[in-house]
Amino acid sequence: MHTVLRWLVAAACLLLLGGVATAGNPLARPANREACEHLDRGNNLYHTRDFEEAIVEYKAGALIQPAPVFDFNLAQAYRQLGKYKEAIWHYERFLNHGHPEGDLLDTVNELLKEMRAELTNRAQTMPPNDAAPPGSDGATASQAMHAPPQAESRRLGVSSEATTASAPGIDWVGWSLTGTGVAAMGAAGAVLLSASHLSDQANTEPDMRRRNQLHEQSRTRSTVGAVIGIGGIGLTAAGVLKLVFYARETGHSTAASLDIGITGNSAFVVGTF
Repeated sequence: MHTVLRWLVAAACLLLLGGVATAGNPLARPANREACEHLDRGNNLYHTRDFEEAIVEYKAGALIQPAPVFDFNLAQAYRQLGKYKEAIWHYERFLNHGHPEGDLLDTVNELLKEMRAELTNRAQTMPPNDAAPPGSDGATASQAMHAPPQAESRRLGVSSEATTASAPGIDWVGWSLTGTGVAAMGAAGAVLLSASHLSDQANTEPDMRRRNQLHEQSRTRSTVGAVIGIGGIGLTAAGVLKLVFYARETGHSTAASLDIGITGNSAFVVGTF
């Protein structure tokens, strides 16, 4: 019965906050008009159970005039939200600055006692973190979750250095470009060689009409061969550059040199890779 009475006194204190201040009243309204407006808005929000917004208004009023009533109201709002640490802080501040007496003092102390007990109970029922695996350095699960990738790989028994060393040392893109380019240049050489044969055949052809046809075919094949050869040169050069850059990035000792040429009758590539 006595506990119920104390709770009723606490509720009555909050309801009386809109009243006229009296001498020695720890819940007296602030003298500043703007602070009073924040207090009234906070009280209205509190009664509609909008505790978060009520806290905003109480804090705004306390910044203008830090009256003890704001600490009491903030403690009440935080307690309603279950934020007992914040509520305890403001209740204790209210006790230090408001100096309540009688039933109000007993009620605040009772609330503090109950909230501290609740916090203790929460701490006792909090589940433990998972046990650290054998050979670990005792890092918590939270630290392991937010550890950088290199540290995490070491914790799992895989070092970043070992992973890099075991990676394949083959640049497949570079070799594919180089191989395609060399094949294209080989095809270009074959087309140019065929054009050369047609030109030779035209030179020995007695029929003027047939000779012109062979010369036209020879020029067409020479053009096609030159285009294929230029494309092959570009692909081969790109592939070689890719291999060189890859070797520098990975630290592999790769020496590459390339000499490419196209004559009127053929294309050639000489180099080491």
